[in-house]
Amino acid sequence: MKNVLLQQLNNSDFQWLKTHGDRQQIPAQTVLVEQHHPVNNFYIILQGVLVATIAKNPNRMDQIFAALEEEQESTKEITRFEPGEMFGEISFSETSPSITTVKSLDNVLVLVVPAEQLRDKLEQDLGFASRFYRANAILLLDHFNYLVQLFLTHKMGQIPPLQDVPLIFGELSDSDVDWMVSSGQLEEFKTGEIIISDARPVENLYVIMQGTISVLVSEERKNPLSSIFASLENEQETHELPQREIAQIAKGEIVGELAIVDTPLSFLTYVALEDCTVLKIPRQKFLLKLEQDVAMAARFYRVVVMLLSQRLQNLSSRLGYGRTEYKIGQSLSEDKVYEDEIDVATMDNLTLGGARLDWMLKRLKLKAN
Repeated sequence: MKNVLLQQLNNSDFQWLKTHGDRQQIPAQTVLVEQHHPVNNFYIILQGVLVATIAKNPNRMDQIFAALEEEQESTKEITRFEPGEMFGEISFSETSPSITTVKSLDNVLVLVVPAEQLRDKLEQDLGFASRFYRANAILLLDHFNYLVQLFLTHKMGQIPPLQDVPLIFGELSDSDVDWMVSSGQLEEFKTGEIIISDARPVENLYVIMQGTISVLVSEERKNPLSSIFASLENEQETHELPQREIAQIAKGEIVGELAIVDTPLSFLTYVALEDCTVLKIPRQKFLLKLEQDVAMAARFYRVVVMLLSQRLQNLSSRLGYGRTEYKIGQSLSEDKVYEDEIDVATMDNLTLGGARLDWMLKRLKLKAN
């Protein structure tokens, strides 16, 4: 049983969940969430195991990749949820339908919390929101790490880039962005220079102001402590092991945010593909701010949940399974929900986020001068 919830939530949080949640016994092989359908509840697993699977989309080009990999299954197991875990973050963090089908592997006991009530609680109680989003981010990070390894075994290419970068800053407030500008400093990285190394402590949070960064993952599991001491003797050691590029990130994206949520050790390497300018904020300074400003903490951890949720969707899609996306030249169906469809509220946040990012750039230029 995972203890993330016990470590992150307090007694009043559990009391609220108990009061507003419904304990349900679920028979084996029962579908709780269906792929391509809205998620109306949030689930906490108390006993038993749930399995999340994703089905092939017969119209997707990714079938070709699956065929090349001799993948004959019509569905793929993406992850499992064990006691102490929770799922359904899509119900309160975004409007897209579920990318997976979730069903009980055996007899399961779950706490079911209506998404609408949970959304209201998260908006009204910032302390609860901060703790809850952080716990959710930690659990999502575990599933993301697992999916990265699955991605590597399939020898696939890059993860599709996150297209809604301005949405990150649309979720933060003006005061959050102002604090980041005031507390950080600009730093330049030359082409090929390493920004963060895997299995090494992450000491800073970075916001990419200009340039493109390659995200690499090692194809060999390493002992983090051994890697640290070995790299102190030979700075090139950690970068000579086989690494594969799984993504490229650019202006407006955040690097090192996962070290704020959980372990300060990175399992990814970030390398400048071209000359880059970043806003660097010390990790400890950022953590202290989140402890002192519960409202900013709630917004930041919500952003991380949204980022991880999006990355999980992108990885699942790249594996050759899943998403119902709109393609250029395709007729839109009014009866069909596309997983990459953006609603009006999200579009407003994208516009606002883009404006905040431009404002950051102007402020930083003035600060530098």
